[in-house]
Amino acid sequence: MADAITPEAFRARFPAFAGLPDAAVAGALAEAGPRVGAGWPAADATLGRMLHAAHTLTLDGQGGPEAELARAGALDLKTLRSGTLHIERRDPPAEALPGTLGLTSYGRRFHEVMRRNSPGVAVV
Repeated sequence: MADAITPEAFRARFPAFAGLPDAAVAGALAEAGPRVGAGWPAADATLGRMLHAAHTLTLDGQGGPEAELARAGALDLKTLRSGTLHIERRDPPAEALPGTLGLTSYGRRFHEVMRRNSPGVAVV
């Protein structure tokens, strides 16, 4: 069940966040809760909450290498070299993702899970 996600389970799944305190992880998991649809299968609901929490923590500059880019305001960078400066930006996604989801690998993965579990819109 998605409500039973503990900070320990989150950090086991996403070790980049191993050094974060329980309160930070629990807060991100709580914030992610409303982003997951009530009709999602339990496994996708758990994964979705964890991915969205990881996305939020990364945007907040906490976690692994992506968080370092977030702190520098450079999540759109693919590479950056210092000697004879070379900057390469990521290609924009073929499909624009809602909000900030396209800025982190966790957000992009969350979007995939969300699309898999969201009904399509029919225009009549």
